[in-house]
Amino acid sequence: MVPKTTNKLPTLRDLLARAHLRLILFTVVLAAASLMLSGVLVIRAYAQRNLELMADTVAYTVEPAVVFQDRQAILDGMTSVGATRGIDRLEVTDPAGQTLARWDRPHTALRGWAVSSANALIWPEPARADVVQGGTVIARVKVYGNSGGILRYLLAAIVIALTCVGLTVLATRILARRLQNEVIAPLDHVAEVAHSVRQERAFEKRVPASGIAEIDRFGQDFNALLAELQGWHAGLTSENAELQRRATHDGLTGLGNRALFDQKLAEAVAESQRSGTPFALLYLDVDKFKQVNDEHGHTSGDAALIAVGDRLRGAIRHIDSAFRLGGDEFAVVLAPFFNRSHVDGVVHRIRTAMESPFRMPGGQLATTSLSIGVAVFPEDGSTPELLLSQADTAMYRDKESRYQAGPEGAENNA
Repeated sequence: MVPKTTNKLPTLRDLLARAHLRLILFTVVLAAASLMLSGVLVIRAYAQRNLELMADTVAYTVEPAVVFQDRQAILDGMTSVGATRGIDRLEVTDPAGQTLARWDRPHTALRGWAVSSANALIWPEPARADVVQGGTVIARVKVYGNSGGILRYLLAAIVIALTCVGLTVLATRILARRLQNEVIAPLDHVAEVAHSVRQERAFEKRVPASGIAEIDRFGQDFNALLAELQGWHAGLTSENAELQRRATHDGLTGLGNRALFDQKLAEAVAESQRSGTPFALLYLDVDKFKQVNDEHGHTSGDAALIAVGDRLRGAIRHIDSAFRLGGDEFAVVLAPFFNRSHVDGVVHRIRTAMESPFRMPGGQLATTSLSIGVAVFPEDGSTPELLLSQADTAMYRDKESRYQAGPEGAENNA
């Protein structure tokens, strides 16, 4: 005789509802945790790169002020850069470790404590960059990250995750009568998307509609979280690209700066060594630029430099690269050529472009001219240093020969 049980056995519906609830909660928590963790890691990686680029930008910005020991100018340069989101503190120290200037982002007492604790956990070490003058380190820059953006992302992620959990609990009660695979399939999509985001950085992926209203609402919230993360990723990518552009381009003319010039020249030498095709380096100097500055002011001098930069861009080919090396010195790296006439043609176009007058800030028209030196690889040098030296020497020969040409040459140099 089988004994009767006094305990009420669970129904199949209850078992399915319980199993579905446990499975869905586990999947949601795992997906949300994976997404939040991957989001934090991705944002931190991009923010760290942002801090490193920012350190290079600060080092480039404050270099003149450090050379002249102008602490206020150092602080002004740091303040202009510090307005960027993601920075908590900037420091510039001398090689001995003495602080030259420091900038701190203002915080309230309570929020400052929370952000400081998070900063210490997320960025235990600052991004660093050296301020170098003539091959000697004259100062060091430290950039400390601000975790406010990551904390806001985590808060939003937790709220959305909790919302998803609440919706999932409600949906499970309704979906208990459905077949198990009809419920698990859309959740598998969530896990797959979260895995793709974490492993492949596929931020554009979204959870597809499942045909079940509750799971669709969960998918919409999950997609909203993905969209927010994608926005963070796009914003950081854009900021990094802009910082990279600033680190490699001259702020006045928009041409490449000395750092980018050194890189492109070395690449051109390496490529020509592989291909056996020559290329040319032009070294250009604005004639009587100091006289323009002295007589008309630095604003007019800047206008002259901008005009030179614009005309260089218009005179060279799209495969050539123009740079401002500093002051009134420019350079152009010409792409490989098969006939020296290509080089002569570019030089002629540059000289012709300089003949057109430009308008100075006061409204008056002025003209300028360039002394141009040419060095060809490998004829004039097989290393970047030799090419630059030969082009510089050729530029001075051009300047002297045009001065000695008499009134016409002097007029061209005016």
